[in-house]
Amino acid sequence: LVGKNSKSNDELTLRIASKDDLWLHAQGLSGSHVVIKKKNALPYPHHIIEKAAELAAYYSKGKNSSLVPVVYTFKKYVRKPSKSAAGAVIIEREQMMMVEPINHLKNN
Repeated sequence: LVGKNSKSNDELTLRIASKDDLWLHAQGLSGSHVVIKKKNALPYPHHIIEKAAELAAYYSKGKNSSLVPVVYTFKKYVRKPSKSAAGAVIIEREQMMMVEPINHLKNN
């Protein structure tokens, strides 16, 4: 799932995502929140995390860069400070990967 603006980022992160879903965002750049919904008890496959990270990079201000740092963590480690701007969150226990910005979504 990909947020398309600050308001939909809040909706996705705060209302749609569950605590064990994986949350991703381009590090230090404005852009979309991306969520991988947890389907079963198995760990997230690395190639799925990488594709979601590429989407987070593509839908960020780093879209035209060759590589973009993307952070990811479980949604339970993402929180919104009170009175913060739409789309603004604080994350903890994140990991980071460098990826190419690639749009894997069709017709968008």
